[in-house]
Amino acid sequence: MAREGYQGVEWRVASIDGLDSRRPWDARSNNRCTVAPTPQAVDRIYRHCQSHGLEIFGLSPYLEVGDIENARLLIDLAAQAGQARLRLWAPGYQHQRYAVGYSRMRRFLDDIVPLAEQSGIQLALEVHQRTICSSPSLAMRVAEHYPTHQLGIIYDLGNLAIEGREDVQLSLDLMGDHLAHVQVKNVAYVPQAPGEGWSWEWCPPDEGVLPLQSMLKTLQKNGFDDWISIEDFDSSHPDVTKLSRNRDLVRRYMKMTTVASDTSLEVPCQ
Repeated sequence: MAREGYQGVEWRVASIDGLDSRRPWDARSNNRCTVAPTPQAVDRIYRHCQSHGLEIFGLSPYLEVGDIENARLLIDLAAQAGQARLRLWAPGYQHQRYAVGYSRMRRFLDDIVPLAEQSGIQLALEVHQRTICSSPSLAMRVAEHYPTHQLGIIYDLGNLAIEGREDVQLSLDLMGDHLAHVQVKNVAYVPQAPGEGWSWEWCPPDEGVLPLQSMLKTLQKNGFDDWISIEDFDSSHPDVTKLSRNRDLVRRYMKMTTVASDTSLEVPCQ
C-alpha cells in the first residue's frame, strides 16, 4: 500500500479463528486481511504500519449494539493504534421496529461515547443498508445528539446504491461537521427472471450505477478535506491491480496530481 502511494489504512478487527488460506477469499467469513482483537496483534500491526509511513486511520470491528464490555476493549485498541476512529454499525430493522432499534442505539451510545472520549477516540457511525442508519439523514437522526468530536458519520457512497441514496449536496448539508470520512465503492444491478426485478452485486468503482466522479466533485466543492476510503469488494481484478487502479481512479476524479493533497487516500482492509 505504501509503495502504491496510499497514506493510511483502516483495519478490519475480528477473530482470526477459522481463517483458511486454502479457501477462497470472503469479505466476512474468510478475510485474511484481519487483525485479531488483542493488544499484541494491534501493537504489531501499528508498528509495522508506522515503519512504512501508513497511518492507521480507523478500526472496523463487528461490534454488537449493547456489548459494552467488547466496546471497552475496542476503544482501548483504537487508542493503542494511534487514536484511530472506531467504526460502528447501527441495529438492523429486519427483526425489530425502527423505534426499538433507535432506542437501543441511543442507549448504547450514551454508555460508550464517554468511554471513547476519555481515550481520545472518535466513534464513526457507518451509513449502511439494512440498518436504521441506511441514509445520511437517518444517520444524522442519531448523530445530531452528540458533538462531532465524539461521533462522526462514515459516508459510504457504495451502500447508497443498495439503500438510502440521497442527493449528495443535501446529505452534506444535513451531516455538516459530523461527516467523518467518505468510503468509495460501487454496485451493479443484474436483471432477474421476468417480474422478479433486479439484484445487486459489487463491481469495480468505475463500472457501477453511481456517478462517483460527480459525487466526489461535489465533496470537493464543499471543502471536504478528510480521508477517502476505498472499499472494493469486487473480485474481477487482483488485489495489487485494484490498489493502483483505484488510486488512479480517485486521483483522476478529484484531479489530484499527487497524494500530497489535503484529501488523503486510505485503504480499508475488510
